[in-house]
Amino acid sequence: MKSHLALPAPIYRTLELDAPAVRVWAALADPERLGSWFPDRVEGLEPEEGASGWLVWDDHGRYAIAIEALEAGWRLVWRWARKPETPLAGGYNTTVEWTMAERDDGGTTLYLVERGFRSQEDRQDNVGGWEHELGELVDYLAAG
Repeated sequence: MKSHLALPAPIYRTLELDAPAVRVWAALADPERLGSWFPDRVEGLEPEEGASGWLVWDDHGRYAIAIEALEAGWRLVWRWARKPETPLAGGYNTTVEWTMAERDDGGTTLYLVERGFRSQEDRQDNVGGWEHELGELVDYLAAG
């Protein structure tokens, strides 16, 4: 009998942000604002379900991205390539899901789940990446 190794677990992150939900949503869903903290820039992506484009890091390359779900103000799901300059169709990609909730104190709770890793090494690469990038989101929101 052939044994099957389990796929790596998703990455889960929760951030408690002092920014209002409308600002957090804009930082995620507006391509220009997303490009202010996540990649170095966003190319060709519109903030609508079904849209596709590129996340570009000057040091890492261009990564294909497509928005799979967008529920304004609280949920955004995108699929993105694991390798630069690789199309999403037929390639290795993962899904990132953002959901958010407004807190009573005017802040926002932001949840991130990334799924679809094929190896623990790939998952671990993104664990470190999210630590860095989410720190940049916190700094971006704090700067006003």
